[in-house]
Amino acid sequence: MAHSGSTTRQAGRLDPAFVGLVLTRLGAGIIALTLPVATGAFAGVLLTAGSPAVGVALALQAMDGSLLGGFGLAWLFHVATLAGLCGCWVLGAGLLLSGLYD
Repeated sequence: MAHSGSTTRQAGRLDPAFVGLVLTRLGAGIIALTLPVATGAFAGVLLTAGSPAVGVALALQAMDGSLLGGFGLAWLFHVATLAGLCGCWVLGAGLLLSGLYD
């Protein structure tokens, strides 16, 4: 893709394209960090359950639970999935700003 403008930040000015670039990188980083954790926790829940159907039911039940006071693989899956979804929102906001102002 052709690059239409500069993404360098000028002193004293907060450019929306620069913010979009930062949000895009931050969102991609969050997703890159949380995806292996969520995948590993889900695999752990499946392996420790008696059957795959029970494992999926445990993972879905963990998503209904509280974030505070939890422990174990199901809680880790819940936290990692939520963090990954937040990373998707940040990435989307960055792509939107980059697309609109770049």
